[in-house]
Amino acid sequence: MTREQSRANTRERLLRAARSVFARSGFHGASVEEIASEAGFSTGALYSNFSGKEDLFLALMEREIDEHAGEIADAVRARASIAERATGGARQWMTMIEREPEVLLLFMEFWAYGVRDARMRPKVAAQFARMRELLTMLIADGVREFDLELDIPAEQLAVAIDALADGIARQKLADPDAVPDELMGRVLSLLLAGAARPAGTGSPTAR
Repeated sequence: MTREQSRANTRERLLRAARSVFARSGFHGASVEEIASEAGFSTGALYSNFSGKEDLFLALMEREIDEHAGEIADAVRARASIAERATGGARQWMTMIEREPEVLLLFMEFWAYGVRDARMRPKVAAQFARMRELLTMLIADGVREFDLELDIPAEQLAVAIDALADGIARQKLADPDAVPDELMGRVLSLLLAGAARPAGTGSPTAR
């Protein structure tokens, strides 16, 4: 490998190890020594790629959000109606929870880390805002493509959908049998049906 390839490989192995260790031990419970050891490196290799545990955690969350946001966007855009887009996106989210429950633990740890540390809160909030921005864009695309109007701004609807996804995921992780796999898709379809209408028909409150 070239020097650049070797460095990229080391960084990737550190990120994979950090994913496991942070999900298992939490941010405060994890140590750079444990992460480096799990990756098969010394702490020197970790510090040559990241300024410390905090920098590694932020880099990991950026990667995880990018990866899963891309999967959800692909699942939504491949559908031919608003209802199908809702169920497609919801199904992808639930598949991720089943396939990689540690990702949800990471997101929860990331949230807790941010709200407890005022210094880091803006950086953590900026990462979560990227997912809401994607949802806002997907909603706006659907509204335009299917000639709809919304009763609330797309940005606010994105916040509600993001909160629904987080809540359903936590319930599924805690009590899988209580949360049918199709529940989120059904609720999301109802939410969108109540918030959107054909363009030009006027607000329901005005009729």
